[in-house]
Amino acid sequence: MSGEATDVRTAVPPKDPLLRFLGGCAIVAAVLVALVVGVLLAVGWQLTRDESPGRAVETLLIGDETRYYRIDLKADDPGLMAMMSRFNEINDERRRELLRGTFLEHIPLPSRKARLSEFAPLTLEIALVMSDPADPPQTPIAWTARGTLSRGLLKMRAALKLLGWVARPRADEAKAVDVDGIAVTRVGPGFALATVGNRVLVASDGDRMRSVLQSATESTPPQDPRLTALRESIQSEGDDAWAFATDLVIGEASQRKRLGPAAASFDVTEGDELVFRIAVAEDGAFDGSEDAWLAVASRFLPYAPVDAIEIDEFDARAPRSGPRTCTGRIKGLSKRFAALLELKSLPRFKERRHLKFEPGTPSAIPSPPSPPPPDGPRSGTPAERRSGGSPKPPR
Repeated sequence: MSGEATDVRTAVPPKDPLLRFLGGCAIVAAVLVALVVGVLLAVGWQLTRDESPGRAVETLLIGDETRYYRIDLKADDPGLMAMMSRFNEINDERRRELLRGTFLEHIPLPSRKARLSEFAPLTLEIALVMSDPADPPQTPIAWTARGTLSRGLLKMRAALKLLGWVARPRADEAKAVDVDGIAVTRVGPGFALATVGNRVLVASDGDRMRSVLQSATESTPPQDPRLTALRESIQSEGDDAWAFATDLVIGEASQRKRLGPAAASFDVTEGDELVFRIAVAEDGAFDGSEDAWLAVASRFLPYAPVDAIEIDEFDARAPRSGPRTCTGRIKGLSKRFAALLELKSLPRFKERRHLKFEPGTPSAIPSPPSPPPPDGPRSGTPAERRSGGSPKPPR
């Protein structure tokens, strides 16, 4: 028996059908997840990709602008950081006022704080073509704006491309605008926007957008040398914004004066003030008085109340060489700016909720008028006749 070979076979247990089914489901789920992830990555890359890498920066000014504003927000600017802290304090105070007297007053609700580093560095520019000064009031008839981003650029590209897909006109209405490989989205009758590198451009019409985009490869018109001299005369290292006007006009309709080119520089200080410096080219129509400087400052700050603008120093007489200059400021900048952005419903809610009336004083909220009395006797009175019988005589 020792010489006989033994045939020993290992019995393999059969696989559980449930495990085989679960394994197949896992493989299918993994394939579907990989497919979805691949599609999302492809769509995300298509939405956020730069359509023109390495393209030269376009010239926003194409030569016909009469007003220009540029705002440079720096993440380490002490004045802007102090203003953001004041905004947070104002928002916290308003929230406490809204919750005062409710059960939410003593609950530490989380609140989002505005931080300059979340969106700065950031540059915002707008160029305006104003109507004829001889036909008041002056209104912009064409404009171009540009934002140079350093934060949230991919989100902005995706949002603008999605907007372009939603607002895409039908084929029988208009054709898509393409300038050197850059897609221009038109919204409405003339509004146009595009993204180029880290820049977002918006224009009042498609033709103007085309002219701005073509300025990156073509020669641009030279800037007025007088504007360059005005800008250099008031320029400071810590400026947060600056602006110029090619043909500044002040005064009422009957006493309008054309002053020619002017430039202004703005700086937000840690003392919650907006300090400005203005330079005006020498012109015989400008008398250099404080009222005239106040009118010039109002033109550069159109949304600021005139009584909020303070003129510190100014040139009353024409200098022997160089432009006329003046300095001034607006105090309480954060509160004024917050009041400008405040919703209209908030003061109404506070007025109705915290309104108190003194005895003998009329209410600030009028009550609705009473309905007119009926012609006949009122119901429920002894004189009212009941149906089905005569009224009972009084006892």
